[in-house]
Amino acid sequence: MALNFKQNSNLEKLGRVMGVDLSSRTPSIAYINMDGVSRLWVLTSIISTPYILWLLFKLKKYGWLISFSIFVVTPVLLGYFLTQNTTISLLFKGIALINWAVFLFLLRSSYRDWEEPYFKNTPGSDFK
Repeated sequence: MALNFKQNSNLEKLGRVMGVDLSSRTPSIAYINMDGVSRLWVLTSIISTPYILWLLFKLKKYGWLISFSIFVVTPVLLGYFLTQNTTISLLFKGIALINWAVFLFLLRSSYRDWEEPYFKNTPGSDFK
């Protein structure tokens, strides 16, 4: 018996964004222009992060939005407002970058479990 899942366009959009892998497409270019490739990855992340956050908002995954603001935005703000030392400010930004990568890794590994089958609200359903 195959399970049929409800269509959710926002979840499908999130799946397309999370499924993109630029690392396999840029190795040959990376040897020629490493600076350009790193700028391309930064530009891609600057464009995709607000879109991912908007999709999480549309999917009503407020816990993910709160965790993003705590683990990524808070270190950047702390580094910007609380420190005058450039080295400590860069440390806070590095921590935010590592937290952002971990956030995307965890999101990529868990968004597939958000699909809801059709029989969720039927009597006798064991779907939680």
